[in-house]
Amino acid sequence: MDKISIGSLQNISNPTSIAKVTPYEAQEDFKSYLKGALDTLGETQAQSNQATQGLMNGNMDNLHQVMITAEKASVTMQTTLEIRNKVVEAYQEIMRMQV
Repeated sequence: MDKISIGSLQNISNPTSIAKVTPYEAQEDFKSYLKGALDTLGETQAQSNQATQGLMNGNMDNLHQVMITAEKASVTMQTTLEIRNKVVEAYQEIMRMQV
């Protein structure tokens, strides 16, 4: 997932820098952030599956590590679903607005 840098936080606090971003650039930034988040979700799920498979095959003895990996994947999935729900809710609210 993309890390938030100090420079990006400074850009948020500076209203003039936000005005310089075109709608296309904002859309591309948002798209790349979401793609990165979904890629991270896929990697986390794959790590969890690999650890579980390793435990079942007897290649891994550390049950705690397998459970931590599985819980991390679960939390990442729940967070992703909540973000999706909020985006859908915001879209529905925008569609209900009177113009």
